[in-house]
Amino acid sequence: MDRGPRPPAGGGGGFSVASRISEKKRMQEQVSSHRTGLPDRLLRLFAPRAPLPPYKGPPKRPPKLPYTGVAQYLEHFAEPGDPEYEPPAPETRPPEPRVFANPELPTQARVDLETKLEKDIRLRQERQQAAAAQREEAVQGWDPAKDPNAEGDPFKTLFVSRLSYDVTERKLKREFEEYGPIKRIRLVHDKNTGKPRGYAFIEYEHKDDMKQAYKMADGRKIEDKRCLVDVERGRTVPNWRPRRLGGGKGGERRLHPMPPKDIKKQFVARLLERAIAEKERAQRKDGSEKEEAPREERERRRERSRERDEGRPRERSRERSERERSERERSDRDRGERERSDRDRYRERERSSRDDRDRKRERSRERGYDRYDDSKRRRERDL
Repeated sequence: MDRGPRPPAGGGGGFSVASRISEKKRMQEQVSSHRTGLPDRLLRLFAPRAPLPPYKGPPKRPPKLPYTGVAQYLEHFAEPGDPEYEPPAPETRPPEPRVFANPELPTQARVDLETKLEKDIRLRQERQQAAAAQREEAVQGWDPAKDPNAEGDPFKTLFVSRLSYDVTERKLKREFEEYGPIKRIRLVHDKNTGKPRGYAFIEYEHKDDMKQAYKMADGRKIEDKRCLVDVERGRTVPNWRPRRLGGGKGGERRLHPMPPKDIKKQFVARLLERAIAEKERAQRKDGSEKEEAPREERERRRERSRERDEGRPRERSRERSERERSERERSDRDRGERERSDRDRYRERERSSRDDRDRKRERSRERGYDRYDDSKRRRERDL
């Protein structure tokens, strides 16, 4: 890159004639003859592009033909008498649709189909029936007296539930041995997974110690959870069933199940309950319609008896009506006298209470006057 004229090597600090001439020539080469004075390398950047080819314009659309009539072609169409007007049905033609004698039968067939809600109700009832059958089968084979894991005296055994899953036998022994010496502790685990079930059986040496623990240990906090204690009911209470077999003593949550947290499940559960209620209402309605027949028969018999009684003399009925009227008047008279006596008694009670109130007021006023006179007499004596 050229950085300008350099001074001569001989010294002197001035420029030579040759260097001045070359510098002038270089300056002339840089400046072009263009009116802007820009060099060629910049002018090439602003050079115009090649001209576009000549524009021919948009293509012309073909002319549209006018609409004409078709009356001149009517003679070429088939008429009702010609064989082409109604050709014979082919052999592969499908059969005609079935016509039902009852026009509502197709609609009824669609109505009889099981809906999704009815299917859910049916599956729910089937699950309940299967669970009930399985429970009954398990009840027949359940005998707590023959349980190999149940050892010791049942009247000395304490049942502890709602335990934390982290509780150990050593922790339980340290918590419950303050009520008496413990003979055995058994934490119940799941047979399949081996995980704790959250309850245990504690056998004491003496029966009184078990009773003391039953009274005092209920609600005790173990591992930040309050436990629940009870006696062993499997071998002490006849006809006792555990919770898995439909028994137990569970709380209110078992009687009134909590609604699901999911909004969609809540909506489906509400629909199921409503459908079950409507089904029960329809069944009751059918039963009431069946009961209406004997009721109509009774009404018909009553009408017949009334028609037979129309021709009989009515003297007995007149006597009965007069007797009923006299009894009604007597009861009204007694009721009026009773109300009048109650009213008089109420007035007397009000009058007596008013007199007592006036008497108390006068007595208090007299007592106030006496107190005022005593104080006045005491001041005069002091003076």
